[in-house]
Amino acid sequence: MLKKRIAFKLMAGFAMIVLVSMLSIGTFFIFMFRGYTFHTSQATLLNRAHIIANLLSENQNNIGPMRGYGFVRFLDAMTEAKVWITDSHGHPALLSGPGRGTGFGMGGGLGKGRSPGDPVNSGPLPDSAQQVVPQVLTGKDSVSESFSTLYHESTLTVGVPVLGLNKQVIGTVLLLAPVTGITATVNKAIGILAVSLLVALIPAFGLGIYYALQFTRPLRAMNRTALEMARGNYATRAGIDRQDEIGQLGNSLDLLAEELSHTVDQLFQEKGKMADIIASISEGIVAFDLDLKPLNVNSALPEIMHRPHPYPLDELEHDLAGLGIMAELQQVTQDKKIIAITKDWLDKKLKFILSPIIDKNGNVSGSVALVQDISESERLEELRKDFIANVSHEFRTPLTVIKGSLEAIMDGAVDRPGDIERCCERMLGETRSLERLVTDLLDLSRLQAGKLSLNKEPVHLPTLLADTVKSLQTVADKKGVRINYDPVPGIPPLAGDYDRLRQLFVIFLDNAMKYSPAQTVVTVEVIAGKTLDVFIRDQGRGIAPESLPYIWDRFYKADKSRRSTGTGLGLAIAKHLVELHKGQVSLQSELGQGTVVKVSLPYS
Repeated sequence: MLKKRIAFKLMAGFAMIVLVSMLSIGTFFIFMFRGYTFHTSQATLLNRAHIIANLLSENQNNIGPMRGYGFVRFLDAMTEAKVWITDSHGHPALLSGPGRGTGFGMGGGLGKGRSPGDPVNSGPLPDSAQQVVPQVLTGKDSVSESFSTLYHESTLTVGVPVLGLNKQVIGTVLLLAPVTGITATVNKAIGILAVSLLVALIPAFGLGIYYALQFTRPLRAMNRTALEMARGNYATRAGIDRQDEIGQLGNSLDLLAEELSHTVDQLFQEKGKMADIIASISEGIVAFDLDLKPLNVNSALPEIMHRPHPYPLDELEHDLAGLGIMAELQQVTQDKKIIAITKDWLDKKLKFILSPIIDKNGNVSGSVALVQDISESERLEELRKDFIANVSHEFRTPLTVIKGSLEAIMDGAVDRPGDIERCCERMLGETRSLERLVTDLLDLSRLQAGKLSLNKEPVHLPTLLADTVKSLQTVADKKGVRINYDPVPGIPPLAGDYDRLRQLFVIFLDNAMKYSPAQTVVTVEVIAGKTLDVFIRDQGRGIAPESLPYIWDRFYKADKSRRSTGTGLGLAIAKHLVELHKGQVSLQSELGQGTVVKVSLPYS
């Protein structure tokens, strides 16, 4: 685990650099020193060999003092090396030992003699000396470095020529010296280098640890900052106060955290806005992946589908499979085209608008379905059609009567004054019906547009109801329906528009009589409390439960048969008039049990 840490790698690298550098420099200097030492020893041996060679050359005819065993011992001691002197053929010429001596030939060459003593430098020349003799006999100096079997170690052999009077080579001087001193010196230098390396490694490791910590401490801080950012904490900062590249990296990381924080905040805001927009859409939205698996839904879909919120995705997938829209979804992802289909679901009619989700590269990444509950719009469309049919019928009937009466008068079919008067009365009655129809349409339009104003004044509601009942009594008598109303004394007046209040009670009473069979009673009752409550009860056939939610809608008629008169605007107008007076209206009805209308009006 330690080997994976950058601090260890930096420390080891620093120590390795120091070690390699010192080894390289030490090795270089050792080789330089060894070369210098060899070169110095070689120069010294050559110089001494030249001195001996010059001495021999100068004393060719006066050899007496240099003869014998002592001379060779003198040369060995003086040169600190083994000395061999050969003749012009490379044979040892100056040897000492029992019966041996040294002499010069008559022709100026070197010869042999004898004198008592122990052998010195006797026997054959070493291999290293034999290698240099041929070159020396040519009149050139020669140097050889090799392993000597005589000393059992490396030796340095030098050879120089001995020149005669005529500058011809009359012999050679060979010096052989072991390099024991040089090797020992080199080995000592290597020991000193090793000790220096060990000593140098101690501060190297210390400096390595120091600089590694200086380097890794900000890295650890940046690592912690990056981990915090990965956890979503964009407020964290590295806080590195340095002017080098590491400090720049830390500042860049802090800037990145700040920019990410700002960007993420914006993304969350946009996501929140998008979520709010999707949640506020009244239509249901379902997102699908490429496998047609639902991924997400908005809050409107459970209400449309009559399912709990949140809508379980497995249940949603089951419901959508039951609706049979998967084939269309597959077609949408393949054709990249929008498809609109209508499906029946429970008691509703749903419209699905299926669209592909296409990315910026033109690839389909999924699909989305917009689910609309068009039951109300379908119902309103049906109401509109019914309204057009009813209005057409309501207009056509009076116009037919008026047209027929006018044609009869114009053609002379009706020429008696009494008949003409009755035709005119019928046309006037039908004209009044048309006027009421147009008035209702205009009133409803003004009420919905908020353009109908009230002329408020103190209104005594019992008196208003008595007048209304009295004006409708004739119509009630013709249908065989009795209106029962007993005014209650002591009812305080309320602030309202007399004509509009009378209009709304006429609508309720007219409906009660219209749908009540003969020999039944319509009851009007006033109860004073916190509000003035007016109850209108009939004994008619009642209203079906499925029609009750829609009776206040314009153009709606619970009885859709052509025998039903009216345009379906009355209750819509009455409800608007009650609300215009800051009141409330409710209706309770059961089939075969009649209907009860309750109108609650404030006093002011």
